[in-house]
Amino acid sequence: MTAPSATALRVDCPAKINLGLWIRGPRPDGYHDIDTIFQAVTLEDELHVSLSGHGFSLEPHGIPIPGPGPNLLERAYALLAERRGGSLPGMAVTLTKRIPVGGGLGGGSSDAAGFLAAASRLLGLPDDPDSLVEAASRLGADVPFFLVGGTARGTGRGDRVRQIGPIPACWIVLATPSTAVSTTWAFGLLRNRLTARTGDASMLAAAIERGDWNAIVSSLHNDFEDVVLPEVSAVGDLRRAFAARGGPGSLLSGSGSTVFALTQEREHALAMAEEGKRLGAWVHVARPCERGVRVTQLV
Repeated sequence: MTAPSATALRVDCPAKINLGLWIRGPRPDGYHDIDTIFQAVTLEDELHVSLSGHGFSLEPHGIPIPGPGPNLLERAYALLAERRGGSLPGMAVTLTKRIPVGGGLGGGSSDAAGFLAAASRLLGLPDDPDSLVEAASRLGADVPFFLVGGTARGTGRGDRVRQIGPIPACWIVLATPSTAVSTTWAFGLLRNRLTARTGDASMLAAAIERGDWNAIVSSLHNDFEDVVLPEVSAVGDLRRAFAARGGPGSLLSGSGSTVFALTQEREHALAMAEEGKRLGAWVHVARPCERGVRVTQLV
C-alpha cells in the first residue's frame, strides 16, 4: 500500500461520444453485449475530492443532477467502503457539472471514474489498475472507459476496453435538446429488432487505425438511431439538420439525446453549432481528448 500523498485533489472528467455502437443481444446477467467505439471529448466536469471527518458529502454546482436516490458518486463511495470491509474515511466532493445529464455523453460515468481514481490516491490504495477497472465495471458499463479515455473500442457490456487511434484532428459539435432519453426505454424499443442485426465495429476501428478520415465518417453507426430518431422529434430534427449541413459525419451518441457532428473545418463547426442553437439545443464545440480522467493535487 502506498502512503497518501495529498489531502485534496482535483479531477477533470471528460465527456464521451460513441463513434460507432452495435447492440449484439441480451446477456444472462441482464445487460446487452455491445461493440462500440468511444471517443473522449474536451467537455469536462470538475471534481474536488478531499478527506473529511465522516461519511460522504456532495456539493453540486452547474447543471442540476436529477434525483431521487444515490447518484454514481455516492455509489462509488459505498463500493469503496464495501471493498474495505465497511471502514472508509469521510470524503467531501464538490462537483461542477458541465456535461448535460441524460444526453448519452457519459458524464455520470466519467465523474464516477474520476472519484474512484482520486479516492484511491487519497487513501493510498495499491496502484492496481485491474482492481480499479473491476470496481469501475461494477458501477456501470462505460465507467472503465473513462479511466483510459482517448479513442477506444469497448466490447462485452462495453467494459472491456482497448485503446485505438487516435482519430485525426477535428472539431466535434455537440447538440443536446431539452428532451432526455432513457437508456432503459431505448433498449426496450430496440429489443424486438436485435435478431436481425449484423455488423460490428471492425471496419470503423480499422479506419481509425489508418487515420482515414473519409472512411471514418462513412463508417459512423449507431443501432439506437433506428428507434430513437422516429420517436423523439427533437433528436430527429437535430440529426437531419446536421446531416444536411455536415454530410455523413453526424450521429446520435449512445442512446441519446445528444447528436454530434464531426468536421475538420472550424468554420463548418461554427455553422453547425448555430444550426443546433436555432433548433433550441444546448450546443458545445469540442475537440477529441486523448486521455481519460485526470487527477491533480489542489494547492
